[in-house]
Amino acid sequence: MKTAIAIRHLDFEDLGTLEPLLQARDYTIEYVDATRDALNTRAVDTADLLVVLGGPIGAFDDEAYPFIVDELALVRRRLDGHRPLLGICLGAQLIAR
Repeated sequence: MKTAIAIRHLDFEDLGTLEPLLQARDYTIEYVDATRDALNTRAVDTADLLVVLGGPIGAFDDEAYPFIVDELALVRRRLDGHRPLLGICLGAQLIAR
């Protein structure tokens, strides 16, 4: 089975209609909370797919939300390693940054 990890910025945020589509393609879904959980774990780095979800903050709000620095480092590692990565809303902004 493949693993998809979704990084969320709000407790109630999820993959929505994307979740059953991924599950139908044999993905196990795990959620990581960007504000509380470690983003530099092996599980996050080696997931078959990483999805960075949206949130009510801006991609350049590092000063107010210090966890963005770790999140950007994760995004860079995924991009540098040519690993599958999907950004939705804020997630896309972080990838573009």
